[in-house]
Amino acid sequence: MSPHPFVSRFLRPAARPGRRALLSLLLALPVAAKDEAERHWDDVARLRREAGRPARPRPEDPVPADRAEAARRRREQEEGARRFREVARTARDFAARHGAHPRAAEAAKVAILADLEGILPRDARHAADARSAADSFRRNPRHPAAARAEVALALERREITRRTLGRPWHAQPVLAEGMLDRLRGEFGDRAELWQAGLTLAEGAACDAGREAAQRVYQAPGAAPALRAAARQVLERHALVRQPLALTLTPAGGRPTALERLAPGRTVICFYDAERQPLGPPGLHALAERPPPRVGWIYVAVGRPAPGPKGAPPRPRPAGTLCLEPAGWRSPVLATLRINQLPYAFVLDERQRVSGYGRPGEIPALLAGIGRPNLP
Repeated sequence: MSPHPFVSRFLRPAARPGRRALLSLLLALPVAAKDEAERHWDDVARLRREAGRPARPRPEDPVPADRAEAARRRREQEEGARRFREVARTARDFAARHGAHPRAAEAAKVAILADLEGILPRDARHAADARSAADSFRRNPRHPAAARAEVALALERREITRRTLGRPWHAQPVLAEGMLDRLRGEFGDRAELWQAGLTLAEGAACDAGREAAQRVYQAPGAAPALRAAARQVLERHALVRQPLALTLTPAGGRPTALERLAPGRTVICFYDAERQPLGPPGLHALAERPPPRVGWIYVAVGRPAPGPKGAPPRPRPAGTLCLEPAGWRSPVLATLRINQLPYAFVLDERQRVSGYGRPGEIPALLAGIGRPNLP
């Protein structure tokens, strides 16, 4: 194919060297501009990775066990907010400087989501600005529907957390199901909403989790991977009313059959030994007033990490400590379909599963309540 006539003038044999240099400069300018935009986007992507949360949810009790725990959470929260605000600033700058770039729309969405993640309880102005910007983005039809649905989901989840005084949105099944129904009515059957439905299924307690998992498993619009994960939740629920034939290893002892460790009504609490070296969170209230005629087994998953020097263990009812050094590869976790920590199973007098959920839901599970009351 022949070059453009304008270019041909510079390629003539008689062309002066100055013209050839000018042509090289003109041809290099778009490439340089593209390289600058790509480098800028790489910065946005890198900051997003550095600020990102673990893929596996790790819920904690909303009430810290002591002042040290409260201070640690506050530092982590402030550092996380700082990182996300930096992501938002860089993404907004990208969208402003490279408005014609194919990733400009993505950058605008990233900035909105990062600003929501950067909300701190003591910064009301930033919270108000972030929510207002997210609401405007959600209602602007010029943005892609998938991006608007993602922003709306993030905004609604934060609203549930705010209304329930910091509790995880997926621990409020009634509010969460209502939210997802509204968003499906607003945006239709979208993958982002089925992913949120799976998070609810995995995070909600016994019966509520089963109901959410059933909806995802039966949804034609849910991806195969989501349906497979929902099936795992349903398989966990199938353990209810079934006896557990497990073998656990007490600290300093030998592998022992569960029926010997739990002769009566029992709570088995699994926790991450590396991330929670002081023990499972969320049991201090039960330590003050332990439920009568209930035995306790604590299973440290993974290899225990050294805790802060001189720090006492977290308050919890007296019980037997067992070790599962294989971590997530433990056959016990595979049998119980556990995919988050800390997590608890409640057994009746015959070692049959009567319920399961996070530590904060143990009182409701002991009382036979499958769907916890809203706060």
